Amino acid sequence: MFSGCCCWAYSPSNYLKKLSTVLTMRIAIDMQAMAGQVTGFGRYVSQITRALKKIAPADVKFSEIKVIKRNLRTPSRILWDQVGLPIAASFKRPDVLFVPAFSAPILWPGKMVVACHDLIGRLFPENFSRSAKLYWHDLLPKALKYADQIITISNASKKDIVRLLKIPESKVSVTPLAADPKFRPCQDQNEITRIKRTYNLPRPFCLAVGTIEPRKNLPFLVEAFARSKRNDHDLVIVGKKGWDTETLERNIQKLHLNERIKILEYVPEEDLVVILSSATALLFPSLYEGFGLPILEAMACGAPVVASTASSVPEVAGEAALYADPKDFSAWQAQISRVIADPNLRQVLRSKGLARAKSFTWENAALRTLEIFYKVGKS
Repeated sequence: MFSGCCCWAYSPSNYLKKLSTVLTMRIAIDMQAMAGQVTGFGRYVSQITRALKKIAPADVKFSEIKVIKRNLRTPSRILWDQVGLPIAASFKRPDVLFVPAFSAPILWPGKMVVACHDLIGRLFPENFSRSAKLYWHDLLPKALKYADQIITISNASKKDIVRLLKIPESKVSVTPLAADPKFRPCQDQNEITRIKRTYNLPRPFCLAVGTIEPRKNLPFLVEAFARSKRNDHDLVIVGKKGWDTETLERNIQKLHLNERIKILEYVPEEDLVVILSSATALLFPSLYEGFGLPILEAMACGAPVVASTASSVPEVAGEAALYADPKDFSAWQAQISRVIADPNLRQVLRSKGLARAKSFTWENAALRTLEIFYKVGKS
């Protein structure tokens, strides 16, 4: 659980006044994660950039590097990071270059802050291509060692970075994420009815959110859901197809759950808010997360959460969720049955979850990030 990571003991406005007397700065931000179909990284870049501009003093100037117009596969991404980005950034003449989505130019001559959200590629190399493995095992560690400061999004990720990449602990700062303010309970019954009709969701349902890939543990969830024998509920999975989708599809067929499990590959955030608000519970059985933003988004919409005990998940959910070991079928079966059967428990989890989600804000994330910029800029 985050201890003191979500709250500040001082007045943000007074703190910023104090910082602004230290240094006038130009910050250049690499926006390539916003190109093409926006993923979790793109959402982070959008939110942190918006929040930084909102809270920063007038003498902090931000410029956005928006050269890339489409999603990049790993080889093209490496070429952009190591050649295109430093050339584009040099025209901005920044005091600090901020690379908010992992990699960074090794030969950048100026000061640099890099956000490393997790080390999935180091912990699950079997899920990545040869070029991606090169990136995770060679280029990323070098880039992080050249960075003046590293931002990560949970204490669990910080421990991984320090342990696996041998980065000094003092060089890694934790800046938790937050749900977008648009994630809030939907109480418009007409809108709920419309969305359920649009996505063919006539029955009560539990929800899983996340890209379909092995670490999300969705084949396991499908079997645990089947074992719960809750024939009054469906399971809805929202997430684009990633690595090894076939295993999930085989599990669904093997368990004869084609009629009770729906996979929605792409759902606009505005519709996801309504779906989360309508769900009996979010089921989040991940084997590994750098943070676990769908947990906060679900809580912000009033959905009870059953979560994994792995990596950063307990940090994010705190005491506002039910937990189960992500490899224990019996535990998940029991928690799924429990949350569906007990409306009083769901109301308790809903109240705790709403309060928990409110304790994470993008303003706090931006304040911590700006503090890091000042620290690097004046060093």
